[in-house]
Amino acid sequence: MSTILLLIIYLIFISLGLPDSLIGTSWPAISQSLNVPEDYQGIITCTISLCTIISSFFSPYLVKKLKTSGTVIISIVLTAGGLVASSFVPNFWIMLLAAIPLGLGGGAIDATLNNYVALHYKALHMNWLHSFWGFGATLSPMVVSYFLTDLNGWRTGALVLAAIQTSIFIVSLISIPLWKKCEIIFAQREKDQEKEEDETVELGYKKTLKLNGIWFALFGFLAYTAVESLTGMWFSSMVHFGLGGSEQDASLWGSFFYLGIAVGRFIAGVISLKVSEKNMIRLGESIILVGIILLFMTFEIEIMPFAVVLIGLGCAPVYPAIIKDTPNRFSKKFSQNVMGIQMSFAYISNFLIVPLFGVIAKNTTFLILPYCVLAFFILLVLGNEGINIKGKKNKDLTI
Repeated sequence: MSTILLLIIYLIFISLGLPDSLIGTSWPAISQSLNVPEDYQGIITCTISLCTIISSFFSPYLVKKLKTSGTVIISIVLTAGGLVASSFVPNFWIMLLAAIPLGLGGGAIDATLNNYVALHYKALHMNWLHSFWGFGATLSPMVVSYFLTDLNGWRTGALVLAAIQTSIFIVSLISIPLWKKCEIIFAQREKDQEKEEDETVELGYKKTLKLNGIWFALFGFLAYTAVESLTGMWFSSMVHFGLGGSEQDASLWGSFFYLGIAVGRFIAGVISLKVSEKNMIRLGESIILVGIILLFMTFEIEIMPFAVVLIGLGCAPVYPAIIKDTPNRFSKKFSQNVMGIQMSFAYISNFLIVPLFGVIAKNTTFLILPYCVLAFFILLVLGNEGINIKGKKNKDLTI
């Protein structure tokens, strides 16, 4: 029964990935269709991220009131509605309004299901879960690039994605009784294990921010998201506006980043059976570094697809391993409290860093992307190594 639920959660994570890559990989066409400057993508990204931060912060309260299943179903409705609205927007400012439900829905799903899987399933499934997010994020630009025979083709693509999202919503709605049965099973399993020290403790945000090493974890996660978001959101723009590639090539090559993540996470799931989360993170960081080195070779545009695939492969194990390691870093009793703040910090990078890059790149060149990705990669490594040292004290911590 828990296996069937896991398959449904996989499906839900495809729905989470669908809207995540739509704006970034399609922006060269969207910006011309709506007749707005290149850096306006940052305003949309900022709006989505702000709404995601809000819903991530409130995810513990939503789960308490609506349960996991109710939170997820409402979130899917919001993202599907945002995709439908996006396909019909007459101008940029209406599109900005359509971005609000995309952010609110995405943040609630992310924080809620990440903690759910981290607590109840093995590391293998956390990697595969995010692999399905990668497949959703890969499918999105591929669908849109298929319709990009004219500047408004992205609208048809967004409508197709909304139809897929609606289908996943129907499956999720039907599965509500299954969620309830599995919650009983998981509760009984925890009771049988008799681990009283791991009972969930509800902390306020002030107390959560006093946990050992929390700031290393938060800024490390923020840095990871910056690496992923800058690459995912602006690589297509770098190819088109910086290197002179076509809109279709820019969108298609942008999808390679998410394909690298999807395939990498599937492989990482198998490797994680033998390798610890800490070493999975280090392995991913090593591959990211190779991809960044290739990304600097902008004088050879043919190398760019390989560079972005490698960065995607490197990103693949890092995010799931950080999520899965959260109960180990901070103990199970504090994990939901940390998860909400951690996810919020992840999206702060989208709120601040991604839009800021757009402004700077428009006034200089989009070819600064490799330098920015490298800077946040260094912060990612420092943050993860810092929490490995500081987080050991949290298991015995009483608040």
